[in-house]
Amino acid sequence: MTCPECDARNKTSIVYLRNTKRTDLGFSASKPGTGGPHLHDPNMLTEQYECTNGHRFKKDMRTACPKCTYGHEEPVVTILTPRHKYKPGMVE
Repeated sequence: MTCPECDARNKTSIVYLRNTKRTDLGFSASKPGTGGPHLHDPNMLTEQYECTNGHRFKKDMRTACPKCTYGHEEPVVTILTPRHKYKPGMVE
């Protein structure tokens, strides 16, 4: 995994996983049809990362259904405000 902010600025960094959470909406498999039941899990998995340059970002994704295309889209990556931006006087 690489930091999207560092990639945009041609910097190198090490990325650390800081937090993982999953919504708990409860679901059940659909009725069996051709190919067996479909598993359309509406729960989102969110992983938050921080790199050694202070950039923070999160990745949201769903569990993919093995029987169809549900949940196979690319994870959504959102850039969060770097931690050092909160400290006055620091410049990146």
